[in-house]
Amino acid sequence: MKRIVIVNDGLGPNKGDQAILSSMLDSLKHALPGTLISTFPNSGMLRVSQYLEFLIALKKADLFIFGGGQEIQDHASLAFLISGLLKITLARLLSRPIICYAIGVGPVATGMGKLLIRLVLNKVDLITVRDENSHEILRQLGVTKPPCFVTADPCFALNPVNDQQAMNIFDLEGIGETNGPRIAIVPRRWFHYKHYLMPMSIRAKFCSLRGQKEYTYLKNIIAKTADHLILTHKAQIIFVPMRSAGSKFDPGQDDDKVSKEIINLMKFKENVFLITGDYSPNELKAFLGQMDLVIGMRMHSLIMSSMMGVPVVGIDISPKFAPFFHLIGQEYFLIDVENADFDILLNKVEEAWSNRKQISKKLRLKNNVLKKRALSNNDFVLNLLI
Repeated sequence: MKRIVIVNDGLGPNKGDQAILSSMLDSLKHALPGTLISTFPNSGMLRVSQYLEFLIALKKADLFIFGGGQEIQDHASLAFLISGLLKITLARLLSRPIICYAIGVGPVATGMGKLLIRLVLNKVDLITVRDENSHEILRQLGVTKPPCFVTADPCFALNPVNDQQAMNIFDLEGIGETNGPRIAIVPRRWFHYKHYLMPMSIRAKFCSLRGQKEYTYLKNIIAKTADHLILTHKAQIIFVPMRSAGSKFDPGQDDDKVSKEIINLMKFKENVFLITGDYSPNELKAFLGQMDLVIGMRMHSLIMSSMMGVPVVGIDISPKFAPFFHLIGQEYFLIDVENADFDILLNKVEEAWSNRKQISKKLRLKNNVLKKRALSNNDFVLNLLI
């Protein structure tokens, strides 16, 4: 019996990370029936007992998989990058075969980060990346020794639940019928990263977050756009948190709180809903597939929606957005958060709505191609296990 160890953040509360891991596990189990797969988190501080468990599993493993997701970057913090590279180093010290699986790369700004990436990733056996941009960044960083192939994000292969299960979510959330379009908004808290050593959750406890003025401006833009859609199109607005902090202190990850802050800024609230249930990525993909349009700041909400043929307008808070919008041929509908204003956002939303039928057709044509590219990651896994 073959054994695989995966390091990935899909064990946490972020639905995007969960979508990556869920799709990976489903496809790997289908391709490798009977294989024992163990999963461990990448970010966050592991307890000593967890590290011991990780090392024991790694020692028995026939293959170590790192990823997928935007794991190779120091944008969030240098500590995040070091945490992942340390796990790869442990696998190398134990002489395990290593594949970086559909990873996103960048941005990498610190000299320390660039050096560590070059030293560690040149020792792995194989790398697949989810976009051309990541491939180019690795080349620029001097990662040239292992074979590197461009595939696609595992989320492209995520299987949604059926339509009836998706409609059950509307009943559970008390969302009734509507005469206008259903438009989902997937927000997140935004602030200016600056490649700090420590994670933002730790910094925020002791320092004020940067970019609060800009973030407040952005919330007002989104609220004003939602009001306009209700007033002019009789839209039903549904806020969909991809990660909820609840009562916890978790800056940048409290999509539920951000949604409430935006709703409080709106004038028209009678046809506005906030999703509160904890749904699987497969359920969320099917639910987003019931929308007429999605406005998102979370990349995997946009992947899920577009693969269901739903037009998307993205607010770009990270360099990983642009390669994705290029993949689906929708670059025009991506807005740089630094330059966003009400007129720009509204115009993009109105154009997406006006051209929704043509856009939906194009997205559905992309679906099968990108799903095959996502599943091709498993071919490389099979080759390393043989």
